[in-house]
Amino acid sequence: MQIQNNRRGRITKTCRYSVKGVQGKELLYLDIKEGVGVVGDRRYAVRAKGRPSEEWKPKTFFRVSMTDEIMARQVPRFIGEDLDPEWVRELGIELGDEELTVLDTGGRYNMVDTNPLKYGPTVSFLNMATVRDMERRTGWIIDPRRFRMNAWFDNDDPWSELAWANDFPGTKEFVAGDVQYCIQDACERCEAINANPSTGERDLDLLTAIETALHDIGYAGSPHRKTFNVMGFLATPLMSGRLFPGQEIVIPQ
Repeated sequence: MQIQNNRRGRITKTCRYSVKGVQGKELLYLDIKEGVGVVGDRRYAVRAKGRPSEEWKPKTFFRVSMTDEIMARQVPRFIGEDLDPEWVRELGIELGDEELTVLDTGGRYNMVDTNPLKYGPTVSFLNMATVRDMERRTGWIIDPRRFRMNAWFDNDDPWSELAWANDFPGTKEFVAGDVQYCIQDACERCEAINANPSTGERDLDLLTAIETALHDIGYAGSPHRKTFNVMGFLATPLMSGRLFPGQEIVIPQ
């Protein structure tokens, strides 16, 4: 199998993750804002003990499912648009940190993994054809929620999205719905995807399985760090608009 360059796909699901590293919520549409990304996405991040931060930092500064697998099954609660402090207190008890604190960006920027203040905000895209190919290769049932991506799309052509993310920071532009984006990078994965979003247990070694698949198809490694733990891609919106299921993704020649 080789990577093909299928340049069309269709959005099938849209999700927002208001708190970094925990479960998100499927929405009828996502508001996309130039300079921010998905409005309300990764607005909050739970600080790691002894690692105070009032601004963007790498995810090792926060309690996320990469380091705390039980975070994968956490479902945050809100009062209006604000994070419920009682939920934070309960989470602290479960994590053994009763002085748990949260960084609130106020929506000025999103706590995505690649520094949005340096490289620009991102919206994450997951190809469901690629997920199906991983299920075929492994024999596992793979819940796409493991990947915590904003937009699920399908083009019936597994791994073709890797032909689009061919540089870092990327320069290839595309349209999804009525919004134009620039692909920033392939989405490099971590231990978080091994954790079951329903139980919080690391029950699949997806990292190894993805690496094996990418070597098998002749992938050269991610543009940023040349890793083989890649699933999906990240794109910076060049304008504001909405993203919702049914919209088409079109990659220019």
